[in-house]
Amino acid sequence: MELDKPAKPFLTYATYPTLAAVTGAGIWAAVHENLDRDATIGVLTAVTIVAVLVVERANPLLDRWSMTKQSLLHRDLPFIGLAVVVEQIATTAVSLTAAATVRSGGFGVLARAPLAAQAVFALLALDLLWYGYHRAAHTFGRMWRVHALHHAPSQLYVLMHQVFHPLDLLVSRFVISLLVFRFTGIEPDAAFAAVAVLGLQQTVSHVNSDIRVGWVNYVLIGAETHRRHHAVATGANYGSVVPLWDIVFGTFAYDPRRIPDAMGLDDPAAFPDPRRFHAALAWPFRKATA
Repeated sequence: MELDKPAKPFLTYATYPTLAAVTGAGIWAAVHENLDRDATIGVLTAVTIVAVLVVERANPLLDRWSMTKQSLLHRDLPFIGLAVVVEQIATTAVSLTAAATVRSGGFGVLARAPLAAQAVFALLALDLLWYGYHRAAHTFGRMWRVHALHHAPSQLYVLMHQVFHPLDLLVSRFVISLLVFRFTGIEPDAAFAAVAVLGLQQTVSHVNSDIRVGWVNYVLIGAETHRRHHAVATGANYGSVVPLWDIVFGTFAYDPRRIPDAMGLDDPAAFPDPRRFHAALAWPFRKATA
């Protein structure tokens, strides 16, 4: 589908730079003013989500991708609640482990690197591991039965981002984070900065709004590239934060002039409706029929 000229150019081009500036300011304030890191992440997440919800209403990309009362109440909210619990447990475990590593001296390879370099390395390492897991989840049948839940919605908007199986969340929020933060000895401030940037990019990448960032799509994953990943019958853009690994491994796709015709699964009838919460969670453990 061809992308028209923006109906509201200011929102189209100013939304992402504004959110990025707010995130950057939050990181700077937390590090230099010694603010509580968890509270700062919470505030940044809330501000970003509220801002994106407003922009989705004011400048939607496609009406058919918009959140509805039914999709929010009967599908999104149960998964949001589950994600909050899983992510809190995973974040606490990773934070305690990373802090213990730093206190004991660990065996990290980046302990003496500048904070910014540590944060960039963390983002690249996190996304490399996620890329490998994510691509495998789209390739191997049993893993796909877990990950397909995230692709079940036929819309793409910010709150559907949490429609994930908890096994997916444990891998991305706990296992991958633990590997990076535990075995590299990255400082807590660098880990905090990386998590803040990760949260911003994962939020804006699922927004149903006409947000355009031009050349930034070759540096960071956003809505323009990630919606291609959620399109029916596609196999591209497996990264979560940066497109680097997609570019390296030949799976990067970006066409600023087009948007996907349809979102969701190739064969939705083969998977349980995500509004059936318990059935969707049990699906990966059921015996495959094909």
